[in-house]
Amino acid sequence: MTSLADQLRQLLPPVSYDGSARILSAIIEAEAGSLSTSESNSTGVYRAMFPDTGEALSDWERVLGLPDPCLLGHPQTVAQRIQAVLSKLQSRGGQSRSFFIQLAKSLGYDVTITTFRPARAGIARAGDPIYGGDWNFTWRVNAPAVTVTHAIAGGTVAGEPLAAWGNRQLECRLNQLKPAESILLFGYGAQ
Repeated sequence: MTSLADQLRQLLPPVSYDGSARILSAIIEAEAGSLSTSESNSTGVYRAMFPDTGEALSDWERVLGLPDPCLLGHPQTVAQRIQAVLSKLQSRGGQSRSFFIQLAKSLGYDVTITTFRPARAGIARAGDPIYGGDWNFTWRVNAPAVTVTHAIAGGTVAGEPLAAWGNRQLECRLNQLKPAESILLFGYGAQ
């Protein structure tokens, strides 16, 4: 396989230029070096365009305002940080139950949602909860008692834990996006 400099020499007009001349050869070598550098840099730029590669993760976080203010000081793995970037890029907004379930899934949590209705005459039975007052505006996200995020080969860096526990990212993100007039509760363990 020929080097890039040799390929550039072959592009010279055969009679007009001698590619092995000292000055011209030095110029061709310099140009070949610049082209090689720009090619390797372009590969890095291409990888940085896709946040799931983890390249330029700090830039993606800066642009998207991550980590969320309620997660400052709370350590996150690289995989969790990438997941937060992807979740923020993919979410379009909404207030439906399916929107919040999908949002939680994009963060790596499997949840269900329970809504509460006040008791109504003719529908409620003896022993049913009354759910009056603010219960009209209350909903509960039911999540597993412990959510574990495991390290993935190739997706973690040196010094990261092999696993991370907790639901803080879920609570932070859902509280940011919940409708302002609603009261959000979290139930862990029973789905």
